[in-house]
Amino acid sequence: MNKSYPDNLKGAIIILFASLIWGSTFVPQKIAMDFWSPLQFTAIRFLIGAFLLLLIIPFFQLPKRLNLKPLIIYGLALGTFLGFAALFQQIGLVTTTATNAGFFTSLYVLLVPIIGIFLGSLPHFSLWIAVVICIFGSMLLAVPEGNFILEKINKGDIWVIIGSLLWAFHVQVLSFGVKKNPIMLLAILQFFFASLVLFVFGFLFSPNDLLNFPNLFINPLVIGTLIYCSVGSVCIAFVLQMIGQRYSPPNEAAIIMSTEAIFAAFFGWLILSEFFNARIITGSLLIFIGIVISQIYPMRNYKIFNVESEK
Repeated sequence: MNKSYPDNLKGAIIILFASLIWGSTFVPQKIAMDFWSPLQFTAIRFLIGAFLLLLIIPFFQLPKRLNLKPLIIYGLALGTFLGFAALFQQIGLVTTTATNAGFFTSLYVLLVPIIGIFLGSLPHFSLWIAVVICIFGSMLLAVPEGNFILEKINKGDIWVIIGSLLWAFHVQVLSFGVKKNPIMLLAILQFFFASLVLFVFGFLFSPNDLLNFPNLFINPLVIGTLIYCSVGSVCIAFVLQMIGQRYSPPNEAAIIMSTEAIFAAFFGWLILSEFFNARIITGSLLIFIGIVISQIYPMRNYKIFNVESEK
């Protein structure tokens, strides 16, 4: 039986809520960088997220028989992509210009369907239209000063590009991993391995980061931002993404996740009094137009009411 469009729509709505939460964590993440290094903050919040989910796992019904091998393999792959994507993107954003970062970060929306082609999934032409519109809308949000001229490529840009590529791989691999594996167990393994690979990376290449942790009691903002990002961004938003991608294809999921930039701009205006002008509103509208376009083909491709026509 073909998958009904309401299932696809349900996945889209769930991912939209995840994007809203990610957008709301932009402000505390920005504040956290005054106290933490990118490596410290990224590794610790994933570790806390894994332990928090481990505490509530008894309240969830799990399969009586678990196939541990694929569960561990997917957990390791997803954790590696997730951990390094978050780290490299954060490093790149610190060392490149807003124009370049805004453009290269938005590329994951394009990279997801390109990777999908190599995995045997040929997107409908309407999706490419949606991708271009979303990238342009993201640029309007990321570069509000009006400068669309990319400056000379630097090391920071390379980090951002690598981060975007890893995000794209994460979205694609996740679409396979959530099909047959228990989501909560997969989430715990994903966050644990994300933290583990970052701690190993830090031990090998930046040991000072592992030795000079901030005093958690020196400022309530230190522990407050960490808890909010660990619970909101990791425990809730990433788990919602996993649930949503069980219903929504990866290409459409990536487009919907681009709304994170809209919510980040909104919460930046609401909390930090950052500007929210006509340019940002236009960019937001373009992203939503892209989302609508990305849903047109699924509406035609799936049986809307999941009813087989009688002959």
